[in-house]
Amino acid sequence: MNIAIIVFNDVEELDAIGPWEVFQTAANFSDKLSCKLISLDGKSVRANKGLVMGVHAAMDQKEFFDMILLPGGQGTRQLIKDKAFQSSLQAYLSKATWITSVCSGSLVYAAMGLLKGRHCTSHHAVTKLLQEIEPEIILQDDQRFVRDGNFVTSAGVSAGIDMALWLVGETHSPKLAKQVQRHIEYYPQPPFADETYML
Repeated sequence: MNIAIIVFNDVEELDAIGPWEVFQTAANFSDKLSCKLISLDGKSVRANKGLVMGVHAAMDQKEFFDMILLPGGQGTRQLIKDKAFQSSLQAYLSKATWITSVCSGSLVYAAMGLLKGRHCTSHHAVTKLLQEIEPEIILQDDQRFVRDGNFVTSAGVSAGIDMALWLVGETHSPKLAKQVQRHIEYYPQPPFADETYML
């Protein structure tokens, strides 16, 4: 299972780094999994809050990836209009077994016409825009992540970790996913959980 996380300028940091942590930890336990960060031109990107991310390769279609993960972030607002990026991404997606997104990464898939008639979710702040781009989506914005065939979309930021753990369990084994969850000590108990919907 070769995984590519596609990063770009103004990507949301945890959208990419959360799943990266899950997949790379899984790779430490299993030689059947690898993960790379990819950018359009192979150059480092500056993320939404200033973190600079190096990458392993450019989107040049020289490698085959079983899974593509597209994070969200403010940069997706440009990507929904960037036909060159979408063309390069489509070349990867056409060969992938799993197509996944975190947060507003789903906007790009919608702009490419890939979410028509599909169940999906995204960050609560962009669900209106998502429906404007693709009115025929079946929005499930009460879910942390949603699977529809080989598409898996997740809600915002930290929800990408939930999705990545599920993907490890689905593509490898629940035992491996539980090993990863234990290793990264992912048992969320947020101090303000009861106030989440009061903000």
